[in-house]
Amino acid sequence: MNSSSPTPNTIGFIGLGNMGSAMASHLCKAGYTVLAWARNASTFEALPNIPLKPQPSIQALCAGTHLIALNVTNTADVQSLLFREGGIAECAQAGSIVIDFSTIDAAAVANIARELKAKGIDYIDCPVSGGAAGARAATLSMMAGGDLSAFRKVEPMLQHLGKTIRHVGPSGAGQAIKAANQMALCIQLVGIAEAMNYALEQGADLAVVLELLQAGLPASRVLDWAGPHMVKGFTDPISIEAHLHAKDVRMVADAAKKQGLNLPLLFKTAELLDELVANGPKSQDTSRVFEVVRQHMRD
Repeated sequence: MNSSSPTPNTIGFIGLGNMGSAMASHLCKAGYTVLAWARNASTFEALPNIPLKPQPSIQALCAGTHLIALNVTNTADVQSLLFREGGIAECAQAGSIVIDFSTIDAAAVANIARELKAKGIDYIDCPVSGGAAGARAATLSMMAGGDLSAFRKVEPMLQHLGKTIRHVGPSGAGQAIKAANQMALCIQLVGIAEAMNYALEQGADLAVVLELLQAGLPASRVLDWAGPHMVKGFTDPISIEAHLHAKDVRMVADAAKKQGLNLPLLFKTAELLDELVANGPKSQDTSRVFEVVRQHMRD
């Protein structure tokens, strides 16, 4: 393990997709030196306006900082970055903190945290909610699980990325709450799609249906987001890409089944989102589950 002394206010960042690049940009603007590593050099070519400092390897990135942020797609990606040969667990300096913004399986987090702690590295699971728009606006909700003292060290950095920032408990607690967030959002979305389709089948004007639902007890932020897409026929810009929600909901559904939990609304929602992603356009808004629900109305 390297023992050099990194420059203060330096952070390593891995995972420069739509959300990660926006987060890294905010950190640069806040005065952080952001060391970045990506599997493909083309990643940096697509981000010319962000003053990142590309690193040739994970080892080089770890040598320059005690704080490493991850924002990748799934559990396997996180485990690979951490535990492969030349990965973070092997190269990070004693006393380092890994803060993981990825949405991954809550059941995997305890083992990740335990293995890293044995090497003198703290791991904070800190999934975020708000999508790419929230990342660009620095209004993300952030739910962190892990050692409280480690969280306090990174909290000032998080203030540049989100508005609602909470330490929610031990390792895995952040991912558990993010799972609950995705469950509530997507199950509600399918319920809205079913209700709107039912009203449409009875001859109602969808615009009027939306107006009256928004005026009553069903009003919600999910309805405000998804309802206009359903009324206008999905011509508005994409809010949240369906494959992201489908990935999260499927992960939670599979984990629940392994635990022997019966969550029928979650399981059906996972099926419908899987179908949406399998049969719809590659890039589409999750609200298009409305069309999948409509196809099944007379099954």
